[in-house]
Amino acid sequence: MVGAVVVVLASGLWISIGLAGIGILSFYLFLPPSMMRMVEVIQYNTLNDFIIAAIPLFIFMGSLLYKGDIAAKIYRGLGKSVSRLPGGLVQTNIVACAIFGACSGSSLAGAATMGTMAIRELKSQGYEKTLVYGSLAAGGTLATMIPPSILFIVYGAFAGESVSKLFIAGIVPGIILVLLFMGYILVKALMQPEVCPRVEPAPLGEALRALKALILPFLLIAAVLGSIYTGFATPTESAAVGSVGALAILAVDGNLRWSVVREAAVLSVRTTCMIALMMVGTQIISTSLSVLQIPAQISAYFAALAVEPWVIAVLVGLFYLVLGCLIEGTSMFFLTFPVIYPLMMSLGFDPIWFGVMMALFIEASLITPPVGLNLFIIQQVSDEPSLGPAIKGSLPFCIVIIAVMGLFIAFPEIVLYLPSRL
Repeated sequence: MVGAVVVVLASGLWISIGLAGIGILSFYLFLPPSMMRMVEVIQYNTLNDFIIAAIPLFIFMGSLLYKGDIAAKIYRGLGKSVSRLPGGLVQTNIVACAIFGACSGSSLAGAATMGTMAIRELKSQGYEKTLVYGSLAAGGTLATMIPPSILFIVYGAFAGESVSKLFIAGIVPGIILVLLFMGYILVKALMQPEVCPRVEPAPLGEALRALKALILPFLLIAAVLGSIYTGFATPTESAAVGSVGALAILAVDGNLRWSVVREAAVLSVRTTCMIALMMVGTQIISTSLSVLQIPAQISAYFAALAVEPWVIAVLVGLFYLVLGCLIEGTSMFFLTFPVIYPLMMSLGFDPIWFGVMMALFIEASLITPPVGLNLFIIQQVSDEPSLGPAIKGSLPFCIVIIAVMGLFIAFPEIVLYLPSRL
């Protein structure tokens, strides 16, 4: 079956169709004919879940902001205040990507939107291009961790875990990543002043007035997360709150046009269908593996090893780092979940903690060559002839993500503190 997956990846066939095909073939070859009827039921049961409705709604919310030029206002609003720090506007890249990620839930949209706005301006002001590229590529990954993360919704649906707890579990790790990214930029700017030219800071009053542009995005974030944690709405219903809030922001901003709504809706449908197909394909192969007791055998093997569970966690992390260099992050999640999740649970790891770790694995995959999607996006919007500068700029941020993985393996309570208080 592993060989079949490799053939599917190498052939260029859609991952979703390939996984479903391998699962159906395993049903046909290794199980009684009557069990083929399970394939009919699996497809319906996978998507017949109320929480899944949050996916198109959150994507629609983010697409509205992406198409409605709200990101530009976020960036300008932050520019006059955050740029006062050593590192200047490169620091703004990180904070703006984090806020836009909290509004949109999309890593790729964050990198593309902020990159389009920032790269030309920062290069013209004399900022080192590799640092600019790296900050934008890494900043874009923050949407995978910061709620409302689409990954957490899909993970919650597969693992049967509370999406509310997953959302709140992502807050502290998200803040830690933002601070460490900014800390790296600060240290680099102090040690190598030539990479980040110092500019005359805007007067404090002007900087504070510019922050008015952040009021509506922050209200949207508060409406989405606040509606969940006050008990006003479920995570699915909060996605509807967010979509209505995004429409309201565009209306107040004067950008609520039919063309924007239509493009956002089409993008939402296309993305949702892709995710839904992958969920069905994953569930088919996952069910066939479970019936054949393959995950149980793998878990029993590792449980019998005379090593501490944290050693297995480190090995799983290394496995994902290598795999993330070869496979796009979302595909990596769907490919590995049926085997890795049962293994980690059998070893006693907390499912909420592992959801956050999975977000870190996918964040790293977005900026690791040769298939890091954020690297391709930054190369495209910067008109660079090769991936080299983007890779060079992203490497230190990737090391930061790996260090955070180690921190959370050593101290899982950092991740679990807020969910335990929910």
